[in-house]
Amino acid sequence: MSSLTEQIIASAAVLSALGVIITAIVTAYKFIRKWDKWREEKDAHDKENYKAILRLVIMTPEMPLSERIEAGDTYVNKLGGNGGVKQKYKELLARFAEEYRE
Repeated sequence: MSSLTEQIIASAAVLSALGVIITAIVTAYKFIRKWDKWREEKDAHDKENYKAILRLVIMTPEMPLSERIEAGDTYVNKLGGNGGVKQKYKELLARFAEEYRE
């Protein structure tokens, strides 16, 4: 009878160990997914903030023309910006070409 008891206890120990290992793996997976989601949201917010700063630089008439054009290059060509800011960037390019043609 003692041999059967030992086998039951050993089986219970193995099942408990498997339960702990599986719980640890699931917890680690959830943490990694949560961390990855947070990083993706942070990166998206960083990109939007960067685009907003570039929009401000492009649209502010007090900024030097060269800085506005450089910001426009980044906004339109690298970040895929579009709309009214892209139109303003094209106007700045035309103004720059006109000023330096003379």
